[in-house]
Parts: sequence; structure tokens; C-alpha cells
Amino acid sequence: MVTIRLLLLCIATFASTHSIAFNNDTLRVASSANFAKPVEALLAEFAKQHPHRPMISVASTGVLYQQLRHGAPFDIFFAADIRRPQLLEQQGLIEEHHRKTYAIGQIALWSNTQKGPISLADLQDYKGRIAMAAPHLAPYGNAAKQVLVKRNLWRYFHQQLITGNNINQTYQQTLTGAVDYGFISYSQLLTSTQGNGVLIDNSLHTPLEQQVVVLKNAANLELARKFYQYVLSEQGQKIIADFGYLTADKATDAVPVSDQADSLPPNNGTKPATQTKKTQ
Repeated sequence: MVTIRLLLLCIATFASTHSIAFNNDTLRVASSANFAKPVEALLAEFAKQHPHRPMISVASTGVLYQQLRHGAPFDIFFAADIRRPQLLEQQGLIEEHHRKTYAIGQIALWSNTQKGPISLADLQDYKGRIAMAAPHLAPYGNAAKQVLVKRNLWRYFHQQLITGNNINQTYQQTLTGAVDYGFISYSQLLTSTQGNGVLIDNSLHTPLEQQVVVLKNAANLELARKFYQYVLSEQGQKIIADFGYLTADKATDAVPVSDQADSLPPNNGTKPATQTKKTQ
């Protein structure tokens, strides 16, 4: 009997030891949908100095926040806002001094059916449906709603919306032609090889300040800390900027919603100088 117990103890110890060894090179990343491609690029560069096995889960910020509240096993979380990271901090779920802004997001209006340049003014006479991420789940969806409200267009479209759980679903809905127009991230517009789009003026919505946190119960805490520092480093910030985001140092310069936006003429809702045109 003693021999059997000893054997079981040895097996358990062996399994536990190898499980720890397996986890030592795994970094579990929770990423808001808008940041899926940038975080892959960041992890690839980070791996050159710190070899690891990344496991990335992509969803809306709201969905990931709920998962983290209920104990989801992530090491680091890239949110699309500052509210959820702040709540996680208040709930004692993150490492002390490991909550910071890593990027300022931007949104774009995009179409895969319109053959020429588009602008926000096109929506004034448009009678069809538009796509956006669900405002209560996704900060980018909330920003899109603010744009429509500022342009006095929300009352025309709020019952004609096709909403996705995150910005990636919105991209797919617009890509397939299910709708003629969709609000996506500017990063998605830059990396898309189809359609036509335009960057939305940041003054039409609250700043999309995005924060990253390291989770207190991270299985690979040391690796998560190193990746956190890398994302905030000069090299990491350059990669983020290449994907169409404003860098973290611009956080205090982000333009708040102007009370004068309602009185702007229709074509001032866009920035023609930064318009990105893409054709099939």
C-alpha cells in the first residue's frame, strides 16, 4: 500500500514539474479585437529576445473584462479603453504599477462596395444599414456611436445597425457587402487590401485611450512584465505607430469631444489629408 502511494506521489510530482516547465515559455495574452494584428507583430519581435509560446485570445474589451473578473487564466490584457483596466485595478486583480496607456486608437469609415473615395458626409443621404461594434461591449463601437450622435445621424441609423461583438466582426460584415458602410479601426483600414475608407476626425469622439495591464495571478508573471515593458519601449511604440495608432506619449494630447462639433459643416467630419483610399 505504501509502495502504491509512493508511486502515485512520484507520478504527481513528475506531472507537476513538467507542467511548470511547459508553462514557463507560454505567454497568455488577452487582446481587444482592434489590436489583434499589432499584438501579433509585437510578440514576434519580442520573441527574438525572449523566446516563448504565445497564446492569444481576441474578443471585445467588455467580454474579456468579464472573463478576467471570473478568473480567466491570462497573463496580460490589452484593453481598448481605460475604464476596464481601472476596474480591474480597483478589484485587486492586476500587478501594482502595471497599468499604463500603450496606444491611442483611431476609427475609420469603410466601404467595400463604393468604388470611389468616401467621406462621413456620405451617410447624410444614405438610407441603408451600417455596421459597428456593439457600443456596450466595444469602445470602438461606442466611439462610432458618438460620431453619429455628433453628426445628428444616430436617430436615423440606431434602428438600422448591424452590430458585432467586436470590431473584427464589423470588418467582416462590411467586407462581405452585408452593409455598404462600417465603422472599423484605422489600423484595419491601413492593413486592408480592399475597399475605400477615411479616417474619422478624433474631435468627434472621446479619445480611444487604450491601456495594458499585467494580471496579478499571471502564470508567467516575469515574462508578462518583460512584454509589458517591451510594448511601452521605443521599439514597441514604433511598431504600434506603424499600425495606425497614436503612441502612448500622445495620451495627454488626445482631442476631447468638442461641443462645437454639431455646428461643423458636413465635410469637416473627416480629414481629407489623411484619407486612405484602397481599391480592389
